[in-house]
Amino acid sequence: MNRKRILVDFRQLNAAVHRASTVLFPDADAFLNRQSLLYDGFSYGLYGTPTIRQLEDQVAEIEGGVRSIALPSGLAAMTHPLLALCRSGDHVLMVDCAYGPTRAFAKDALSRLGVEVEFFASDSVSIKDKLRANTRVVIVESPGYYTMELQDIEAIAAEAHTVGALVMIDNSWGFGSTDMFALGVDICCTALSKYASGAGDLCMGSVTVADEELFRTLKAFIANLGAGVSSDEAYLVLRGLGTMQVRVREQAERALEVGRWLDAHPAVSRVLCPPLESDGYHERYRRFFRCGNGLLSVLLREPAIEPLKGLIDGFSHFRIGASWGSSHSLVSITEPAKSRDVDSWEDGVFLLRIHLGLEPLELLKGDLEAGFDRLKT
Repeated sequence: MNRKRILVDFRQLNAAVHRASTVLFPDADAFLNRQSLLYDGFSYGLYGTPTIRQLEDQVAEIEGGVRSIALPSGLAAMTHPLLALCRSGDHVLMVDCAYGPTRAFAKDALSRLGVEVEFFASDSVSIKDKLRANTRVVIVESPGYYTMELQDIEAIAAEAHTVGALVMIDNSWGFGSTDMFALGVDICCTALSKYASGAGDLCMGSVTVADEELFRTLKAFIANLGAGVSSDEAYLVLRGLGTMQVRVREQAERALEVGRWLDAHPAVSRVLCPPLESDGYHERYRRFFRCGNGLLSVLLREPAIEPLKGLIDGFSHFRIGASWGSSHSLVSITEPAKSRDVDSWEDGVFLLRIHLGLEPLELLKGDLEAGFDRLKT
């Protein structure tokens, strides 16, 4: 029986997943000229597919930039621009609260390549006295991953530009809630593994710029390194971006509620959370950010590590993990003095970093209260 095929204009809500290593060309001339497609076309799956390009375009729009490059992790988003831009004899300034693996890369890999790395205080309002004629990149991170310090980004960027240095920020905390390019930042590096994906089940990062020439410099170098992402994971991040604003707003409200409660708790010495009105960096937060998120840190009156381990190990709803940004509540512990060069943190002082997920808030508060009770025994 003959059946007439019905043509349907097929449309879908979500991005299509284009899986490819090999990309086909219509003729020999197109194949021979494929290198010209690196920035705006498709020449090989490693360098981009329609799915990956769609993600990069959305990230660039969220960051307020013009071009973005997807990379395999948030750490890769920090390290690859530094490799692309720095050469032997250059000087790099890095904020002291920078993400631990970024610090390790700077101290090890950059130093071995002949790049001098110098750290500056995490609460800095000026870096004028540290700038040199050979300062190539200034790296800021506001707030710091664990200790939540904010630098005066706008003032630091203006000073850096007087010597021709580029300003690069780890913007994982502020992704979607700030416009760093308007503050003078040149490169925004973001861990899309966090709130962008929203599920805690993948690793990805992005590098976003507002300058086409800088984009091409970074894209060419990153392509030569062979760094790329899969279309399947790009699709997962695209799907997460659709709900990110709603999720982050809800988790920010939860963090504020829990932060205020912790601020008044007798077991707590200090809450580190810039959106909290009592936080010492609250005014800078209001200048630079439109919204907070679910992240805060806590210094407890009990400083010894063993009782703190008991507090954490006994949690029922908070899970122990280093990341954040998903719907799951997490806790981690760190000793800031172990990863500082210039900031004043006392040895043996530990802090807890808490990420408020989307579990019932009364369960999370009860979990924390039960943990504080364990400190008394």
